[in-house]
Amino acid sequence: MFRNIPRSALYTAIRLLSLVALVFASALAVDYYFNANTFCGAGASCDIVAKSDFGQKYGIFLPTLGLLAYSFFFLTSFFFTKTKLKLFGKSLSTFWLPLAIICCALGALLFVIVQATEIHAFCYLCMGIDTAAMLMVIPAVLLMINRNTAEEKHASFFHPALWIGLYIIAAGGPLTWGSFQPAAVQSTAPEYIQSMYKPGKINVVEISSFDCPHCRDLHPQFTKLLAEYGDQINFTRITIPLGSRKEACVAYYCAELQKKQNAFAECMFEDPSKDADRILAHAKDCSIDETSFKACLSDPKSLEAIDEQLKKLGTINFKGAPTVWIDDTEIVGYDANAGMQRYKDAIEKREISLQAKYPLAFILDLIVAAIVLLAGGFLTMTRHRKDCAENAKNSNANEAEA
Repeated sequence: MFRNIPRSALYTAIRLLSLVALVFASALAVDYYFNANTFCGAGASCDIVAKSDFGQKYGIFLPTLGLLAYSFFFLTSFFFTKTKLKLFGKSLSTFWLPLAIICCALGALLFVIVQATEIHAFCYLCMGIDTAAMLMVIPAVLLMINRNTAEEKHASFFHPALWIGLYIIAAGGPLTWGSFQPAAVQSTAPEYIQSMYKPGKINVVEISSFDCPHCRDLHPQFTKLLAEYGDQINFTRITIPLGSRKEACVAYYCAELQKKQNAFAECMFEDPSKDADRILAHAKDCSIDETSFKACLSDPKSLEAIDEQLKKLGTINFKGAPTVWIDDTEIVGYDANAGMQRYKDAIEKREISLQAKYPLAFILDLIVAAIVLLAGGFLTMTRHRKDCAENAKNSNANEAEA
């Protein structure tokens, strides 16, 4: 049964899986070549794989291989459909192309193993490509064992122009979409500070202490300023102790685990007590789960996290609290006379750099694809009508002869 499947159906499966792989490869290419983290956030599994020793070889990025391989499989499927085309005595359509697909699938499987054993992270975009490659083995093997000797008139029910339209969307869509997305943050901030940044956002990192009077003076005005920019802001607060006692820092860390850190900070800036009962009262006022909060406070790992944070601060030439990083601008201390102007200037500087570019390339890609798809649909219907008319003519001729 499987040996007599029409080759056009098997090639259709190869084209569809090639298109799926091309979407993922094109998205990966954006992140690799434009350093944009558009489809995979900074620090995510894809980013870890990209920055590993396996992210590129001999100066060639992995997505390049994917774009070339699956473009080859897609495009050549239209030309290798004639079984008479041979190389070294073997059919291009039923031996060499399926063999190339099987080799590609083995490479994909090997890369999955490498991600598991060497990189210890799975890039979900890579896994999309690898899955499509391994599924492509099924039609490839069926082509190799195919015994259907009939020469099919068309490589597919659909006209090649319609397929090319889909190819333009699959390969060009992510590339052109990524071309007008905000670029990855290019900042002169220390690496530890940048690790908290997100692309496409106004990144703000505040280093402060609940015991610091200048930090308490800054807090209400700075909070109000950040609120004006809404979700454009990616805000991170690092709390430090002014003395040796770290209870407030640990408490803030535990509140952060429950996503209640901002409300908790409001209470602590108003009443920066290190008393355990007062800290628990603040937590209750902020609707923090008391059982989890107490468990976190007593967990040695919480204090270890604070110590590690302070250790990292020691590597960035930290000058004192409050210190605010707004992307590549560092503002140390708080001058009540100057007010919020320095902070506002730094925020607006970043806001201007993030202004969205008009997605001209993406729109052009969609327009071209739409035109080609419409043409492909028209040519498919025209070809179908012509075939029907030809079949009817041949049928009538056969009846006349009979």
